[in-house]
Formats: sequence, structure tokens, C-alpha cells
Amino acid sequence: MNRLLPLIGAWSISLGILAQTPSQKEAVELAATVQSSPPRITLAWPAFAGANNYTLYRKSKAQQAWGNSIANLGGSVGQYVDNSVVVGEYYEYKVVRTGGGTGTGYIASGIDLPPVDDRGVMVLLVASNLATGLTTELQQLAEDLRNDGWGVIRHDVPVSMSVPNVRALVQADYNAAPDRVKALYIIGHVPVPYAGALSPDGHPEHHGAWSCDGYYGEMNGTWTDNTVNATGAMDARNHNVPGDGKFDQSDFPSSVELQVGRVDFANMPAFQSSELELVRAYLSKAHAFKMRQFIPQARGLVFDNLQWVANPLAGSAYRNVSALVGATNVTNCYPYGQPFSSFVDGQSYLWTYSSGGGWWDNANNIGTTSGYASMDFGGVFNMSMGSYFGDWDVTNDFLRAPIAGGDGLTSVWSGMPHWYFQHMGMGDNIGYSAWATMNNQTLYTPQNGGWQGPQYNRVHLALMGDPSLRMAMVPVPSDLQVGNNAGQAAFSWSPSIGPVDGYHVYEVAQGNGALVRLTTAPVTQTSFSSAAVPFVNGKRYMVRAVKIHTSNTGRYYNLSLGVQATASGADVTDCNGVPNGPALPGTACNDGNANTTNDTWNNNCQCIGTPVALDCNGVPNGPALPGTACNDGNANTTNDTWNNNCQCIGQTIDCAGTPGGSALPGTSCNDGNANTTNDTWNNNCQCIGTPVALDCNGVPNGPALPGTAC
Repeated sequence: MNRLLPLIGAWSISLGILAQTPSQKEAVELAATVQSSPPRITLAWPAFAGANNYTLYRKSKAQQAWGNSIANLGGSVGQYVDNSVVVGEYYEYKVVRTGGGTGTGYIASGIDLPPVDDRGVMVLLVASNLATGLTTELQQLAEDLRNDGWGVIRHDVPVSMSVPNVRALVQADYNAAPDRVKALYIIGHVPVPYAGALSPDGHPEHHGAWSCDGYYGEMNGTWTDNTVNATGAMDARNHNVPGDGKFDQSDFPSSVELQVGRVDFANMPAFQSSELELVRAYLSKAHAFKMRQFIPQARGLVFDNLQWVANPLAGSAYRNVSALVGATNVTNCYPYGQPFSSFVDGQSYLWTYSSGGGWWDNANNIGTTSGYASMDFGGVFNMSMGSYFGDWDVTNDFLRAPIAGGDGLTSVWSGMPHWYFQHMGMGDNIGYSAWATMNNQTLYTPQNGGWQGPQYNRVHLALMGDPSLRMAMVPVPSDLQVGNNAGQAAFSWSPSIGPVDGYHVYEVAQGNGALVRLTTAPVTQTSFSSAAVPFVNGKRYMVRAVKIHTSNTGRYYNLSLGVQATASGADVTDCNGVPNGPALPGTACNDGNANTTNDTWNNNCQCIGTPVALDCNGVPNGPALPGTACNDGNANTTNDTWNNNCQCIGQTIDCAGTPGGSALPGTSCNDGNANTTNDTWNNNCQCIGTPVALDCNGVPNGPALPGTAC
């Protein structure tokens, strides 16, 4: 990957005109459209000459395996409609193409995903030599993070501290709240870990330990320094021998727990500004981006000047950039004409990818660190590939150059292994993509675009930039006021400058900064109050704008940074006489009367309950009410029911066993005996007749009896 290629001409062309490169063949460029009624996600991809089959998979975001395929489609098919989706669920799709080579594509999608209110805690490691000079900017950063749903823990770290001791600071924070601590943001030249015996760029003179910020995000694995003995690198910085403080591991010993990003401009003399001034400028432009004070154009630029390697090193460019900004918004540059730098100088791009034979401070037909320092670099989120500079802890390193000036906010060395950014299309921060990439072995394939095989070591993976950054920002409200309105917290604020769909109101927890949303649906006005939110002097609150954002991959509720305020006003004495107490009108109380329920303080601070009704068994609010079933204790009745007088009355069963029948005691019946007459049901429901007597004429019960005339 050294610099071999001459400059030929100067022009750029749209995707699809050049013959497809190995990197394009490796990728399936996906997009998705969604609808909510009926719920439906439609995936689409461009036609590919020679394609035989497309196999589709789907999983939830949290799942770590794809399972069985959901569809197998012919090579001429260019879309798939998924009707078995649920509104509000976060999905990931994988599409594998066979024919004309194997290609894969990934996309994150969903329909109206709910807003992410709380993102966890971010640990800040600030180089102590910069802390004092960046007081204002670091305060603004912490405020921005909190307003974006992050809790913040900060450590100012001496640049002389040992790497294990720096990690111990992070581990202590993580172990105290493993469910809350999610990310790590390194600012300045905090001691750089080194690990491994590897040469991802293929150069034996660069074989040894590479810089390894992922060490600070891996919380519980065992890192050793007693076996590797590699001293062949041209830079002694890469030498790794037992006991030198550089770790043996070329891959992470266990899963990386934290998202990790770094902003470090030490040893960048090509930029005329000092390290302190460069970091200050970066923090200021990141703040401006989050506040929508500068809005990059939603387009992408791909410049692959390593096609001659024949390995699909730029596969991550075609998978990611197209999905995140849309294929029609991507320019694929002819790599043998004018350099990449000419396309981004003063030109705005949300995403860029560039690759070329590299050196520490440049890449062939891409640019140089000194060149970037003298231009207005317009790429915001940047991927690059080339020899040497991925090992970034060197003077005037080319990987760090895009974010040291211009609009650049992030930079990664992508290709060996590939980076996967599809989650950013659904509102995730770039630190999540760094975490997913550092932990990727087989979930997203191909893991590696280089010649080393399908999987490769990962300790050298590094995100240059703020890990909290998201792609799409929402206009921010301002001027939040929280006052006292008859014991309720009364919120008012100035609207966002720009289109939004409403606002959410939050309580900010003391200590860890966790957010508790107080509104179930967005408030469309610029004020809010609720009986459920009593005024408490000194309590902290936040308001964030919300907007339904439709990306190239799905639709989600996107939140702005928030505006915070502390409730301020005269203390309120509650109905129990407690200053700022919870016993306010409309809240629950106990009137001490067992015959009332749902006791509540009224506006006059009287505790009033709803009278209790006794049921037919004398139980307060019991179930034995008129019209309900009961048992009258009489075996000769059925369908026993409480009447309006709370009498348990059943329906009589007659002597024939018929409920409500007419065969009652005293009524006629037939005992089946021809020698009886006047058969009648007795009180025991026995049918009894009077025996028949024959008179002297043989007539049953006739009159011709002895003593009568004849």
C-alpha cells in the first residue's frame, strides 16, 4: 500500500459509471422506506450484473446472531417488503448477494422508534496540561453531554500517569454503575496504550505494538506483558518486549464494554495553532454542530485509490455512505485524476471515504497533513485507509488531520477491519458504532477487507473524535423557566428556531444525572404544568425538542439537546405544613376513615375520601352487591342472587327437579298406581294418592256401600 500511482487527469463521476471495483462488488448498497399503517419496511438495492440470489436476514438491535433467513430472492429482484414488523421496534437487516462475487449489506431500520431519553454515563478523561486552558470549553462540553441525555464523570489525568492507572480510574467508574457507564471520551494526550505484535497495513517494518485506545474501554479482560518480543519495526515506538508496558494482546481479550473516542492534537506542528488551540477549536465546532449552528450537506464522497490492491478495502465506504445519505447523494470520484483534497476543500460532505498508498502524514492522491492544515476540510464524518497512518500516535499523523481543522468531527481507519456505521441512520451516536465495530467478529461480515483473511485483529481500532456525535440534530429550545403555580411546577420556554413536532419535559436526577421524562406525549405549546409535578424549589429540569426524523433507512423520534433550569420561587408549605413537601392538592392522603377510599387533598387542603359502600355482607366496597350471586343455604333453590334489600333469594326447584317449575307440594301429580286417586305432591315431594275402594257394584269408590239403599 505504498505510494505507487501517478496523477492522471482531474474529474469525478457519479456512482455506477466506473466499472465496479472489488470494493463495490463486496457491498450491497441498501436503503429502506417505512410506513406505519399497515406497518411495513421496504428494503431496496441497486441492480447488480451477474447477481444470482439475494438472501435476507433480520434481527433486533440487541440480538447477537442473525438466525434463519427471512427471504431468498432471485438475482433480478431489487426490493423486499417486510410486513411482519411492529411500530416502535428497532430492526437490523443483512442482505447477502451471490453471483458476480459475494456482497453484503447492512441497514438499521424501524418505524417511529421512541426517543432515546437517557444514554447512560460518559466518562471524560482530560489531559491535565489542557484542563485549565479549556475551562470554558470543557464546561460547555459537559453541559452539552448532559443536555443530550448523558451523565458525566470527569477525571483530569496527568500525562505522566501509567496506562494501567488511567484504566483503573475508568474501571472504578464502571464497576460502581455498570448498567449506567456506557462511554469514554478522551481529550488531549492522555497516556496512549500500546498492544500486540501486528502490522495491519502489511508492512514488516511496521510490525509490533500499535496504539490501542480500546484498552481503556475493555473493563475486565486480562492484559499481559510477558511474551511478545517484536523489535523489527523502524519506529522504536512499535517495539514490544516483555515488561516494557506494552501489552501482548493483538486482539481484545474479552468484549469491550465502553464506547471510546479520542480528540488528541499533540505533535501536530503542521497546523499553526498550538495543541491547546486545536482542541479548543474542535470543542467549539462540535458544540456548533450539536446546536445546528452549522449544518453539513447530507451527501457523501468516496475516493478509492487502492483499487489496484484487489482487496475490497473500501467495502465499508459503499456499505455505509450510501445507506446513510442515499445512493443518489454519493459522488464516486475517479481516483487517478485530481486529488481527494480538492473535492473536500471548502465543500460540505456529511460522510467521506478516501484511500491511497500511505505514509505517516499523507496518502497518495488523497492529501497531506500540511495540506489539510492549509485548507477548509469539508468532511464531517470521515473514513480513510492507507499504510502507516492508522497507527495514529505520531507527529503530524494523517488520521487525525481531518478533525484538526475545517468541519471534520470524526476520523477512522477503515478496511482492516471494516467499520459498521448503519446504526447512525436511526439516531445512534458514533460511539455506538465504534463499540459495535470493536466487538465485531462474525456478526457483521466481512469483518476484514484486507488480505489477512475473513477475520483480523482489532486492538488498533480507534475513533478520532467525540463519541457522542449523532448525524441528525434538532433545533434547540431556550430560556427555560420553572416557577411555582399554586404548588405545581410551571414550565415555560422559548421555542426552537426551526421546525419541531413538540417538546418533552424531564426531571434531572441528582448525582448520576439520569433523566426521568414527565411528559408521555410531546407538548406542542411552550409551557407545561401538571398536578403530578409539584413545585420543589431547587429541583433541576430539562426541556428537549422532538422531531420525527425520516432518514434513508427508517423513521424515529429525534431529540434535540435540552435546555436546563432550576426551579425557583417561594417555598410552598404543603397540606401537612411541610415546606416544599409532597402533600399538595390533588395528591393522595389518608383521612383516617375506614369507610372512605381514594382519599385526596382538595384545594382547601382538606383530606377528602370517597365514601365506602358496604356490600350485602357488610364488607366495605365488597363484591356482594344487589344482582350478584350468593348462596341462600337452601338446597331446593338455584341461581341465588342478592336482591335490592340485600336478601339472598334463590329460585325454587320443584318436585320434578325443574327450576321454577309448577310441581310443588300440594299440587296434583300421578303416582302411577291405578288403585289410587287424587295423587298429590306432599311436603317431601312424594307423589301420594288416596287408595281406591270398590263398592258393592264393583265401582271404584262407588256409592253402593253396605248400609246404603239397593
